[in-house]
Amino acid sequence: MPTENRASGRSSKAPGEPRAAQGGGLRILLIEDSRLLRDRLIGMLTVPGVLQVTGTAETEQEAIALLDTNDYDALVVDVELRQGSGIAAIRHARKAFATRGQPLIIVLTNYSLPTVEQRCMNAGADHFLDKMQQFAEVRPLLERRRSQGRN
Repeated sequence: MPTENRASGRSSKAPGEPRAAQGGGLRILLIEDSRLLRDRLIGMLTVPGVLQVTGTAETEQEAIALLDTNDYDALVVDVELRQGSGIAAIRHARKAFATRGQPLIIVLTNYSLPTVEQRCMNAGADHFLDKMQQFAEVRPLLERRRSQGRN
């Protein structure tokens, strides 16, 4: 089940205008079905006033429900979910945010095959990272996005 900020509503900001969480932090939706990795990522990506995980989803349907009811500045997405696909969630995010500022989308997966990477990029991902080798690159990408003042 999504655990955080399920009904915060949409921002009233114009498309392309920066959307910040309470305290100016980048709002992150974490789409990951492993509780262990979710907890680790939440710890790594929580920096008061800078980064804030404001929603989590374990399945494609949970992710879609959150994307339809909340604004996010960034998504961190696993490809293989308990039910459904992170790729479908990426496609949905790009459509759901079509008239608003687009979120940064980072895929973080164990399936780092070129064909999987191509599918993710075609769906709208901005970055494709291998969990085993590039895990630590997630936070700097998010911090750079926040410092650029864009979404």
